[in-house]
Amino acid sequence: MRNFSLLSISMLTVATLLLSANLVHAEKHHSGPHQVLAKEVGTWDAESKFWMSPDGKPLVSKAVETNTVLGDNWILSTFTSNLGGAPFEGRGQFGYDPVSKKYIGTWIDTMSPYLGVMEGTLDESTGVLTMMSTARDPQTGKKSTSKLVSSFSDDDHKKFEMFAPVAGKEGKWWKMMEVNYTRRK
Repeated sequence: MRNFSLLSISMLTVATLLLSANLVHAEKHHSGPHQVLAKEVGTWDAESKFWMSPDGKPLVSKAVETNTVLGDNWILSTFTSNLGGAPFEGRGQFGYDPVSKKYIGTWIDTMSPYLGVMEGTLDESTGVLTMMSTARDPQTGKKSTSKLVSSFSDDDHKKFEMFAPVAGKEGKWWKMMEVNYTRRK
């Protein structure tokens, strides 16, 4: 009898978890934040500009970004380019945390042995996503922060900008990178 009760409780627990998962899936599939992320899915041709210093000339290169979706929750991104004659590849994972109500992500690439972790918010009125990223500087190994700004001008064109803090000037940023994308048809 006791085994039957434990089995019944276990089956009820599993059924409740499955029902909860299905309800969560139905809610997340239609949520605004996940629809925002879904706009990223596809292959994008890009022109990137990368500045080594605030007053330097940018390195300009062509790039391709391919974004796929994982289970309606995550965008998996692969970015490839030839930066200053060197092959470059980066990978990102991006999603939305419904508890903190923030967009989240991670980034790794061939220029750094360190993981970047990001978190931010979407300005609903402009559609601009601003995230703060924390990673170690590949040259010094010290923790650094950058500001990442993403926007769509329409469904087939988007822009990504990355800013670094200006040394000694709290709250001031200089542009390190700009990538302008066109969706591949």
